[in-house]
Amino acid sequence: MGYSEGFVASLAAIVGRLRDEPGVRVRVRVGSDAVCRACSSLSAGGCTRYGMSVVHQDARVADVLGVASGDEMTWDALRARVREAVAPDDLSDLCAGCPWLGYGVCAEGIADLRAGLPLTSGCP
Repeated sequence: MGYSEGFVASLAAIVGRLRDEPGVRVRVRVGSDAVCRACSSLSAGGCTRYGMSVVHQDARVADVLGVASGDEMTWDALRARVREAVAPDDLSDLCAGCPWLGYGVCAEGIADLRAGLPLTSGCP
């Protein structure tokens, strides 16, 4: 979806770990995170491609989930919050402006999560 092979491989590794180790502890980040590390648009000042829109989007999601940047919990606990708080139709407002929104993979991931299916994409 327009990202480098390195980014895709890194994202696949992160998703694989979350899928295989649902009890792994994760830290909530508003702003650049482990997924961003392999992106060529990441600089010391943040995202050079999407700017502060990423931070604003992260803040909206964190607010809906009742978490703050720096909070730590298990991946299962965070997924439970997503399952309870977010429906696929919520993404048009919650993720407005995200370039991934039009692909539908995140809406599909949320629907799968709510149906109890395993993690298969780059979204929860």
